[in-house]
Amino acid sequence: MSTNQVQRRALLCSAFSASLFALSGLIMGLLSGSIMILFDSAYSLIGLLLAALSLFAMRAANKPASRRYPFGRMTAEPLAVLLKGLVLLLICLLSLFSAAWTLWQGGRAVEMDLVLIFGAINVIGCAITWAYLARCRKDSDGPLLVAEVRQWQMDTWLSAAVLIGFIIAFAISLTPYQHLAVYADPVMVLLIVSYFFKTPLGMMKKALREILLISADSSLIERLQQQLHDSQVPVSTIRAAQVGSYLLIDVDVPEQHAEHAGQVRRTIERLCTELMLRPVSAVNLVASHSDTEC
Repeated sequence: MSTNQVQRRALLCSAFSASLFALSGLIMGLLSGSIMILFDSAYSLIGLLLAALSLFAMRAANKPASRRYPFGRMTAEPLAVLLKGLVLLLICLLSLFSAAWTLWQGGRAVEMDLVLIFGAINVIGCAITWAYLARCRKDSDGPLLVAEVRQWQMDTWLSAAVLIGFIIAFAISLTPYQHLAVYADPVMVLLIVSYFFKTPLGMMKKALREILLISADSSLIERLQQQLHDSQVPVSTIRAAQVGSYLLIDVDVPEQHAEHAGQVRRTIERLCTELMLRPVSAVNLVASHSDTEC
């Protein structure tokens, strides 16, 4: 199965799971009176929309070049990741505000039996989806799938925080300090969301690097340099940038070593195969005062 097929199957699984959790969460939230479950289900609903966005971006990026898009639509992938990171950041901010507001209002009592059962099922379901997507990532390390794995990781921990909060609230309600039970779940949400703030920020930073064609990681360039050196191919300059599942590489080869141009291309293709990326390469023959593209 190709990497695109693996990524498509994983994104479809993500969309199905998100729709299932969103629908069940909305129903359970209304029955139990829990704002946190309603919020968690809203997060799953947004996850469904983001999964649909990822599928759209993947199809757009895979379309061939055209008159209107002479270099293809490869930036569709980092644009989708940037939007997902922005939405997840907004969700984190809303989570913090919601939890802080609940604390300010003196907490909230909920139907414990319903929320504990739903919370356990929700955590198990999110964890299974997260594990499945993480396994798919081993076969296709595309940026959309990476973003999807991070999103489900956040969803799993958020759901676990809510469940732990309800368990603590239930335990406290059986003690003389039962008046404190209403504060348990917003405190847990504050802690877990504060920890995961770095996830959407990291996604947005990486996506912006790709959109702006900032140089690829130095380790990747060094790896290409080492492979060319091992093949005894002389190069003067290597420029590389990753855009989604594409790796843009521009290599300057001294004109007197023109016979090595084919070897350079083969080395680039081999490296991209190892990294599960698609190459977009140019090999330039460089003279003393002028460049001639090969």
